[in-house]
Amino acid sequence: VGVVTKQTLFPALMPAGRPFRVSNASRSSRKGIVASSLQELISKILDAFIISTGIITLVLEEDGTVVDTEEFFKSLDDNTHFMVLEKGQKWTP
Repeated sequence: VGVVTKQTLFPALMPAGRPFRVSNASRSSRKGIVASSLQELISKILDAFIISTGIITLVLEEDGTVVDTEEFFKSLDDNTHFMVLEKGQKWTP
């Protein structure tokens, strides 16, 4: 009886990133960001918008709904438009 060994030739792939649109509170700056998780999106937003405080609120641009759980984030469609709010900023229509 022979022993069968399995060798993985390729490492497990990371989940594919999804495209999103993000604007600042004044809507004066918009950026396209690809991310596979909420935490990755937040990290890339901090870099893209040069936010050093690290304290932001991520909301849906269309209605101001707060996006704060991975489960809700995963339910959103590709190309969802977010707005990043820094401390003291509020969503406005």
